[in-house]
Amino acid sequence: MTAAPSPSLRLRAKLDLVMPGLLGKTRSMWRHPAPREIYLEWIKILHGMVRATVPLILTALQVSLRRDDETARGLIEYLAHHLREEYGHDRILADDYTWAHGDRDALLTDPPAPTVAGVVGAQYYWIQHVHPAALLGHIAVLEGYPPSADLAPFLARRTGLAPEAFRTLAGHAHLDVAHREELWRLMDDLPLTPAGEALIGLSAFNTVHGLTRLIDEVLARATGRKEWQWRVLSSSKPPVST
Repeated sequence: MTAAPSPSLRLRAKLDLVMPGLLGKTRSMWRHPAPREIYLEWIKILHGMVRATVPLILTALQVSLRRDDETARGLIEYLAHHLREEYGHDRILADDYTWAHGDRDALLTDPPAPTVAGVVGAQYYWIQHVHPAALLGHIAVLEGYPPSADLAPFLARRTGLAPEAFRTLAGHAHLDVAHREELWRLMDDLPLTPAGEALIGLSAFNTVHGLTRLIDEVLARATGRKEWQWRVLSSSKPPVST
């Protein structure tokens, strides 16, 4: 009899339904005719996500330590290790932005886009009000599809920027390969319930949806258009009563 797919394989099968669209949109973004503007806007968006990584992991770790279930206990060692692995990445990304001739002070003080807050905020909600395992879906999207090792040199050539402006891309082309394998092993070792797997999948899909919207916003902002503002404002309007 054929063994049932493992939890990590089931998650990857779900992501196979949506990731090709996101990855294709990302590849198109990097071939935009205004590569410098695109890269600066992308760093601003990414920094909004990355600055929340360590606080998110710390929150998940704290909640896991308080909970009394096997899945939460199984997360503790992974989260503690991952916390150390991710520490300081936001500073490296801010350095990249400086090398790309961006305004570092504005990067650190301007509020991130509402879509960034929505993606990250959903993780806080699920971690604290459902289960900290939700964060695994978010991590699966962000680290499960590492950038190509050729991407940083490609963008350096296209933008004319110094290689130091691409340290985050170059580093994660290697780091995320190991992080991805660690995540798959963890998922297959955890005593996940069907509800736990469904939560991780929900978290992953939400992150894919948010990243897809964020790429659209990067493209709009880099080319001087304001559709992204209209979308944010219009999406916050209450439904019209009939």
